[in-house]
Amino acid sequence: MRKIYEYMSTEEKIKALGLLKVDIIELKQELQNNYPRVVKDAITETLNRYQIEEEWLKNKVEERTNC
Repeated sequence: MRKIYEYMSTEEKIKALGLLKVDIIELKQELQNNYPRVVKDAITETLNRYQIEEEWLKNKVEERTNC
């Protein structure tokens, strides 16, 4: 997904960061449900990837705003 970010403006990256945060909150809530282990593992894997993307994107936005 990071390749896509190269074509986005700083404002679009900030919007994407907000959307990622919403998705992360929803995924954390889904983990509280009584799903089979395989489903929880998939949710956890997705949550971990989203958190990595969030951190990476946050750093890129901060780099742009500090320039």
